[in-house]
Amino acid sequence: MRPQDEYRPATDTEWREFEEHFDKRKLELGSCGRPYATPCSHEHACIRCPMLHIDPKMLDRLAEIEADLLSRRERAEAEGWLGEIEGIDLTLTFLNGKREEALRLAAKDRVDLGMPARREKMK
Repeated sequence: MRPQDEYRPATDTEWREFEEHFDKRKLELGSCGRPYATPCSHEHACIRCPMLHIDPKMLDRLAEIEADLLSRRERAEAEGWLGEIEGIDLTLTFLNGKREEALRLAAKDRVDLGMPARREKMK
């Protein structure tokens, strides 16, 4: 149904751009799930972005980020920076959601299917 010219082989430039997109999706905490050829609409505020998929191996790093945010929140409270507190609280909410998602993913990878039972031969 599509025009025949849409089925042509990709040029070297097109293929390079395609590969670069996926290289740019690799992030410290995991990977970005945004579609090909789309810009980052969240200005790289990855913790808040629904497209960030946390690698369960990075849960310790997520805990470090949380500790930093909590420290920043204490300072903001002491200084009376209400807007900063609001922003940090929002980020902490997203961070907790990302942690839960990563823990679910990690648990899914550790499913114990048990040892297979040996079947007796039928005679």
